[in-house]
Parts: sequence; structure tokens; C-alpha cells
Amino acid sequence: MNLNMFRCGINEISYIKDAIINVKSEEDPCCFNKEAIEKFLSNNDNWFYVATMDEKVVSYAIAYVQSRLDTTQSMICLYEIGTLKSCRKNGIGKRLINKIIEDGKLNNSMKIWIPTNISNSPACKLYSSIGAEEPEIKDDIIYNFRY
Repeated sequence: MNLNMFRCGINEISYIKDAIINVKSEEDPCCFNKEAIEKFLSNNDNWFYVATMDEKVVSYAIAYVQSRLDTTQSMICLYEIGTLKSCRKNGIGKRLINKIIEDGKLNNSMKIWIPTNISNSPACKLYSSIGAEEPEIKDDIIYNFRY
């Protein structure tokens, strides 16, 4: 197993396309939009990572670097992560998150925050395994407003 992980740039759109069409679509019906991906990648605070196994995309993660008002350090939101169903429980997601953690340190970030649902026990287990702390009070709620 030759596992490789990296942050995608504009020259790696084909990897992003594979991640969206083959990995993300296993859980979430979606389509690839090259113009949207190019816009996403044009902002250095938007990070898209892939993990490949023998040149095949098997996992991806999306993270956002966010500026703060109270410090010059940024924080990172690990917004989304996905792994092919056939490749889960092999530590790939954990290794991909560790890559983001390393890049966050290089970016002088102060923390990474990771939203998820309490009902998503595999995700909660994964985030605990990397040393992320679960909140004592589980009363967060996220409202959505759609235009």
C-alpha cells in the first residue's frame, strides 16, 4: 500500500474531481464544478487535501483557515472529511487529519475546530483518536439560512 497525502493546488484539480466523484458521492450526491473548484483554490485560506493509494484517491478533507479578532493567530475549521467505504478503519482519515494539523502548525494556527453530529459516532471516535477534546456541554446547534 503506497499512501500519499497532500494539499491540492490548481494543478491537482483532477485529484479533486476524483475525490468528489468517487469518494464524496458515496455519502452525498454531488457533482464536480471546475469553475467552483478554481474559485475555491484561488483563496489560500481554503485547503483541499487528498489521500491517494497507488495513485487512486481514497480520502479527502476540506479545511478553512479563519482569522480571529483577538489574536494574530488563525484557527482552522476541518469542515469535511471522507474516505471510501472500502478503505475505512485503516487509519487513512487519521493520517490525513494529522497532515492538516502539521500544516496548521506551519501556518501558526492556534487550534483546529471540527464540527460534527453527536450521532456520527465513527467521526467522534476519529476526532478523539487524534487528541481532539469533546466539549463538556453538548448544547451546540447550527442554524442554516438559505438564500
